[in-house]
Amino acid sequence: MRPFFLCGLTPFLFLVVAASAQERDAPPRLPEIRVTPPLVPGALPPSSTPSRVDTLTGPEIRRDAPAVLPEALERFPGVTLQSEQGNRLQPNLSLRGFTISPVTGLPPGLSVFLDGVRLNEPTVEEVNFDLIPLEDVERIDVIRGPSVLFGRNTLGGAINMVTRRGKEVREIVPEVAAGSFGRRDYRLRLGGSARPLDYALSLTESLEDGFRDFTSARVSRVFTKLGVAVDGTDATLSYQYSQDRIKQAGSLPEREARHHPRRNFTAGDSFEPELHQAILNGEQQIGERLTLTANAFVRALDAEQFNVNLLAPNSRLLNRTLSSGGAAQVAHDGVLAGRRNALVAGVEYTRHDVRSRTFEESSDSRELQADLTDLQDAVGVWLQDSLTLVRDLFVPGSTVVLTVAGRWDYLRHDIDDRLGGPSGGVHEFNRFNPRAGVNLNLSERLRLYASYGEGFRAPAFLELTCAGPGAVCPGLQVGVAPDPPLRAVTARSYEVGAQARPLAWLDVALSGFRTDVGDDIFSVAPTGTTGVFFQNIGSTRREGVELGLRGHFKPVEAFLNYTFTRATFQDQVELFTPVPPGSETVRPGDSLALVPRHRLNGGLVYRPWPWLALSADARYVGAQFLRGDEVNRQPTLSPYWVANAGATVTMRGVEAFVRVNNVLDERYQTFGTFAANGREPGSPVQRFLTPAPPLSVLAGVQYAF
Repeated sequence: MRPFFLCGLTPFLFLVVAASAQERDAPPRLPEIRVTPPLVPGALPPSSTPSRVDTLTGPEIRRDAPAVLPEALERFPGVTLQSEQGNRLQPNLSLRGFTISPVTGLPPGLSVFLDGVRLNEPTVEEVNFDLIPLEDVERIDVIRGPSVLFGRNTLGGAINMVTRRGKEVREIVPEVAAGSFGRRDYRLRLGGSARPLDYALSLTESLEDGFRDFTSARVSRVFTKLGVAVDGTDATLSYQYSQDRIKQAGSLPEREARHHPRRNFTAGDSFEPELHQAILNGEQQIGERLTLTANAFVRALDAEQFNVNLLAPNSRLLNRTLSSGGAAQVAHDGVLAGRRNALVAGVEYTRHDVRSRTFEESSDSRELQADLTDLQDAVGVWLQDSLTLVRDLFVPGSTVVLTVAGRWDYLRHDIDDRLGGPSGGVHEFNRFNPRAGVNLNLSERLRLYASYGEGFRAPAFLELTCAGPGAVCPGLQVGVAPDPPLRAVTARSYEVGAQARPLAWLDVALSGFRTDVGDDIFSVAPTGTTGVFFQNIGSTRREGVELGLRGHFKPVEAFLNYTFTRATFQDQVELFTPVPPGSETVRPGDSLALVPRHRLNGGLVYRPWPWLALSADARYVGAQFLRGDEVNRQPTLSPYWVANAGATVTMRGVEAFVRVNNVLDERYQTFGTFAANGREPGSPVQRFLTPAPPLSVLAGVQYAF
């Protein structure tokens, strides 16, 4: 059932637009990529942060009207999107050769947090981007590399989001937008304060028919947040309700993808989640030096995934997850031996109660194939200390800052097969991960850093129940495998970098990284099956260079990023593959699939008048090997260029925008794999690609009073 408010939202929007006008803030600025501390308890200032951190704030997040979080991050160095599901709401995001996605079966290596709560689902660490209230996020930090503050699954980095609070000035902001492929967005945002209280509320519904056939989507959401700040105490309580329905087109046979990109090869696939989530955050200042922070949350998600299968019965997956937990942390900013010292210590506990049922369906029957539960207990304990070792080392005002940290993580799975099968049992994983880094701050205009850190990812629920060739799981659903041989994934990461301002109008950020991964877990799909299983595949490596340039010279702002990423296997390993003869021998140096080596993007904003902002941006993504071609023998996914343009007018309380995506109407594909093309067993295996949308337009208006 849709939220009740959506039925009457559209006429209300137009009524308030007719109200008296007031002056608005300045037009949105080009998103700045700055090295700043993440807005989380215990985060360090830039002079003490031995890694790269990219940041977006409110207007910057919404400047390009992104539908989901990955689209907002795509302007950052090295961030690449792949549309495996064939819709704009469920992309895969790749960063430093690691992936996070709503698609189960990919090896996750990034963590995503909202107001201090991990959004990686307990089934297989996937992230449902459509459930993130992006329109209510006021800050996003991308923290690259392992981190003691974010813990397990943070192999390549963490994405941390903070939602908005009500401000001193009351706001009522309705917004409508419409565009290509039947897209319609309706939003109402409220906020204000009555000290010591503040409040924020948003109501959202987004509808579309979809670029591909039978790919309509609806996203409905309520988000509200209450805050109180008095006498050194600051606390917030937020609640979110989401209910979505997303049709999925998936990939097409290569010929179809190139000549008939709108077609849907398996019409009927869909994803329907319903979410209730409450988050409580609090901070207490104790004297001038000590700060205590804590949070608690409850998250209930019911998700239904329906998959059409041409060679076997259709499948329906019903997942029900109830998660709860909390964390506490103390931070002390003081002096040790006459030097500034920042000490942080914390602990967290989370429990996930998961039930997953898989059904096979035909036109006249439904048969239960799997019914499993998993009780997960996760514990994390961490300590971080940052000490200014030396002052005035080379030049007056310079500092050398040493940061050392460590975190112990523990995860316990208690899996039960309710159909009485062999799957089940208790599986425990734990590891201590150290981290150390040094910052050399020569001046405010030149900073250097180097760091080493380790990360850890335990096998997930789905991986543990599909952990061998005798336990292939149909359609990436939970299976019934016996006691699995899977080992936890470990990562050892090295990073060096510099941030400089050689000219008053130019910022430069350069970083180099290498991450060695042990016991990496991959999903493999044997020829002749309609499912996958998971296996440890030995060692892999991700390494590369990230360069970012930003210019600020009125009335123009511009940025340019280049990233080189090499993701390779380090061991010889035998992998099953859908490509005949059904297995392949991967050798050291072979590239991981769907990781482009080269990525270049840039953009600018020109403001001829204070009320008008004209923007343009473009990105280049290099060639990528298809999934299933880990031996690198098949033709790659072709590199592509995409250009976009937009304009924003802000005048007397009204903000209107137009955004043209793929302005040159380029035809390209962002994802590729191999599958059988046919409805009969024995159909030949061929390349399947996911076409990207052609030229599209989105225009909207909002009014603030």
